[in-house]
Amino acid sequence: KNMEALNDYVVIRILSFLDLKSQQIIIGLHPRFYTLMAIVWRSQYKTVSMSLYEANFSNEALRYFFRNICNTVQVLHLKMVSLEQFEELTSNVFPKVHDFRIGTSSRQLLTDSDIPIIIKSFPSLRTFSPQGVLSGKYFADIPLLERLTLTYCKRFCVQNLQIIMKTHKLKEIKMCLFDERTIRSSNINLPPECMENLESIKIELEELAWFSANLSELKCLKEFILCGTRGMAPYPLICRKLRGLILNQHLNILETCNTTHILGTVIRANLQVDSLKIVTDNSLFHDIAQFRTEDYANIKKLYLKSSYIEKSAYLNSLMYNIGNLELVSFEQCVFGFDNYEFVASAIAEKRTKPLQVNIYQNSCLQTVRSLEHY
Repeated sequence: KNMEALNDYVVIRILSFLDLKSQQIIIGLHPRFYTLMAIVWRSQYKTVSMSLYEANFSNEALRYFFRNICNTVQVLHLKMVSLEQFEELTSNVFPKVHDFRIGTSSRQLLTDSDIPIIIKSFPSLRTFSPQGVLSGKYFADIPLLERLTLTYCKRFCVQNLQIIMKTHKLKEIKMCLFDERTIRSSNINLPPECMENLESIKIELEELAWFSANLSELKCLKEFILCGTRGMAPYPLICRKLRGLILNQHLNILETCNTTHILGTVIRANLQVDSLKIVTDNSLFHDIAQFRTEDYANIKKLYLKSSYIEKSAYLNSLMYNIGNLELVSFEQCVFGFDNYEFVASAIAEKRTKPLQVNIYQNSCLQTVRSLEHY
């Protein structure tokens, strides 16, 4: 009786405050919830990021969910468990979805034959990140494709990369996929015209061979993420690879992972970088004493993660000379010292604007050794 006394607007408001897992449970408790939830879903879920490992939808509930959001959802990121869930998904057409990412369990990986089905269900697809045993055979058939992640595609065929790039002139490509032997044995040609629209690139150092000859020609490039090998990419090699970015290039984001001496490399190359992100560099500050305030003029934000900072003198040299930086961040870094003090007066001496310092989940070497011993 109390439920019937509430008008639809009030019930819809209550349902909209629940998370998706609770919503899919409650639709089975009362017929009115089942009916009104459709309105909630259509208005609430323009973007869906959902793991079906956690949400625990029945096939019937999942069918009802997809049927109600298919005409309104625009971004869909899913982790699926079974082939039945994929079939429920692709039994609908999602005319407004432009960004689709799909992951599956290791026992139910997508294959090439699933891609034409996805193309039919997502006619407006521009951003695509699939996981599966995928050669890329049908990727060029995605009519509006602009941004593609290949990182999770097992057995991807290098020749199909060339076809995709020439067909679509992508704005974004993420790889970190091919091993050195595959790259050396692959005779592919990526001419400048198929890369001229690239705004974002994420690749491993070895994959850079396919792009390096034309890096200076990529006038639209704003984000460049370079991952080194597990053995850490050596300083001279990074210098040579980044040289193509020097001429007339301004990057919003440059991110490196598993490389060495990157800060010094970027400074020496005079790269214009708004946000420099360095992940896992254990020789981060070895040459930092050589640099002065003017050397940091082309960097606005510096993010350091999972890297080793050996001496307090190195950190002092950084903090006292980054007068142009707006932000410096230390996340999950290991320091070779403890009891460091950020001296505000010394940091402010060469500054004309505030500096934001982010410190998150860092440790000193003594603590790390104690934990390892424990």
